Amino acid sequence: MFQRQVQQEVLVCPDCGGKLSSDRELLICNDHGAFFTYGPQLLVRAPRPATKPAEPAMPWERERAHLA
Repeated sequence: MFQRQVQQEVLVCPDCGGKLSSDRELLICNDHGAFFTYGPQLLVRAPRPATKPAEPAMPWERERAHLA
């Protein structure tokens, strides 16, 4: 019989390579924020609340902002 070796998976921040700590389903980097796993090998950055209003992306949105 073969004996399976259990390996502890250590996930690292894709930006700095630091170890990620677990908080429920999120993985936290102290410097770069939260991530979550999407599949077996992909980390996705969790959305952050906007700290400032988003800039208008389209020219007509910019014109409306200047007229208001």
